[in-house]
Amino acid sequence: MTNVGFSLKIERILGDPKYVRLIENFHFYSDILGRWVCIPQGFVYDEESIPLVKGCNPEAGAVHDYLCRIDSDPKVSKSVAAQVYYEIQDYFDEQESGNFFNRTWDKFWRYIKTITVNLAPDYFHKLKVNASYEQVKEAA
Repeated sequence: MTNVGFSLKIERILGDPKYVRLIENFHFYSDILGRWVCIPQGFVYDEESIPLVKGCNPEAGAVHDYLCRIDSDPKVSKSVAAQVYYEIQDYFDEQESGNFFNRTWDKFWRYIKTITVNLAPDYFHKLKVNASYEQVKEAA
């Protein structure tokens, strides 16, 4: 069962609200990966970069961006990174209460976001896990 060790703790990059940095390690368990994963403190990413839904699930954004880095552990394919992205979105959406229509809307958006990251060009395996803010911004 997908599980998250504790809350995501981030700080905004001064002068650039698009990017954040983890101020503590972030642990999660993925059924798809079959293991616990730790995203290290200092990891810089852009929450969720999909237009219209930017930052609505920063945990899923962190997980996806981490798995897309050249030296992530584990190293996965773009497709697997997208599947885990969906899995983490689903985990957090299930934690929220809501009626049938809200849950249906959330599921629709999970599919759209997952398809988008799976098809988007030119971002996969471009950066290292410890890339600086300047390197992350330049690669965008």
